[in-house]
Amino acid sequence: MDLKELRTHRARFEQIEARLLRVYAGDPQVLPKRGLDSLRYVLNFAKLTTVRADGNNEDCDVLTRIGPHAWKVAEQFEQRMAGDEPDLRALMQALPELSMDTRERRAKIIADTPLERGDFDREIATRKLILALGGGGGAGYGYGGLFTLLDRHQLNPSLICGTSIGALIGLYRARRIRHDAAAMLEASKTLSWNKVFAMGNEPSRYGLPATLRLHLRRAIGQFFTNEDGHTMTMAELPIPMHIVVTGLKVGALKHELDYYEHFLDDSTNAGIVNRVNRVFKLGNLAHVFREFVSNPDALQEVVFGRDPLTMASDCVDAAGFSAAIPGLIHYDIHRDDKRMHALLAEVYAEYGITRMIEGGIVNNVPAKVGFASAMEGRLGGHRNVHIIAVDCFAPRPTKPIFLPIQQVVRSNVARNQAYADIWLSLSKTLSPLNLVPSSQQISEAGRWAMSDLGPHLQLLEALMDPIEPLQD
Repeated sequence: MDLKELRTHRARFEQIEARLLRVYAGDPQVLPKRGLDSLRYVLNFAKLTTVRADGNNEDCDVLTRIGPHAWKVAEQFEQRMAGDEPDLRALMQALPELSMDTRERRAKIIADTPLERGDFDREIATRKLILALGGGGGAGYGYGGLFTLLDRHQLNPSLICGTSIGALIGLYRARRIRHDAAAMLEASKTLSWNKVFAMGNEPSRYGLPATLRLHLRRAIGQFFTNEDGHTMTMAELPIPMHIVVTGLKVGALKHELDYYEHFLDDSTNAGIVNRVNRVFKLGNLAHVFREFVSNPDALQEVVFGRDPLTMASDCVDAAGFSAAIPGLIHYDIHRDDKRMHALLAEVYAEYGITRMIEGGIVNNVPAKVGFASAMEGRLGGHRNVHIIAVDCFAPRPTKPIFLPIQQVVRSNVARNQAYADIWLSLSKTLSPLNLVPSSQQISEAGRWAMSDLGPHLQLLEALMDPIEPLQD
């Protein structure tokens, strides 16, 4: 199966399970908890595609071995859960036969493969959480509120996929296993426009020149250092991260570099205030975005943290390139760092790219990246995941000024929606142009985001609740 087919297969059973849990939440007396766990085990066994054998780290295809059994399970559940009043009692009546078939199928696979009973129970009984955080400038500062709410309910991510501001804010979450909201808020108080951005001539080696220079290491580098004083690599983050960057191949640039470097010079004053000409220049900025996406063959998605090479990258550099909006923000590496220069030389050669820019050009809400990594076994072989994708840059009638740019990224956003279990379009955000907000504004944005996630929490907690394994 390709990735789309895998998602279609697994989503069928996940949607059945979600409906089962919603009905159960409405009337917990209708089923014993042990019966609910057995039904969930049967469903999650039927959706299996690949299982890792813990003894030798071998991935075993079980989809073809489960085959007809999976269809039978889906039909049995769907028949009894159709309509406005699902019949859970009828499901319980069918459970003995479903359980027996599941045990027999499980035993047959164990006999024919390196898999053991514990391998099935590990994969089925627990679910890992993946966050996919989209780009959108200052609109993404509400993500901190989502981290806080999830942590309050002991729902901590096993993987964070981020683009642009999603990568930047996601880094703060990835630096510790448990979320520290106070530390994140204190970090925001140290930021200022002049500390984060600068103007003036700077050489361009890896990024695309632009009016504003992003000095990310100067602004936040101290929060991502190891005990030896070195910046954390992607591999050293306590929570794994995937950071999306757009690589430009030969032919991607329609203009000389000077065009991009001075694109917004007349829209920022001498004091570098947090303001750009919103009407005229945003339209022009959308034009630059369209130029890039009009030639998709010249664009390459690069995901830092998905392979051994990019996992060795400094995490701050990866986030900096992901947030480098063409024409507006330039990020580059000017320091004497032989290791990073050698690493990027390999990345550029491997992907055939000449520059790196804002990840939203190719993938603004990277839910598909998270799903692909899970299916490839990159979460320690665990593939039973729940993906929350958060879009902070969805078009809203109240802010039509951003519509031209939003329309450009909508196509790649739409391609990700099928891979998310929860798709959360934030209903209220800070302005995307508010790139360095106050700590008070960040707190307010966090509360707005928490309100959007709140209605999903009951089901989310139920789905993440471990399942009691089905006994022999």
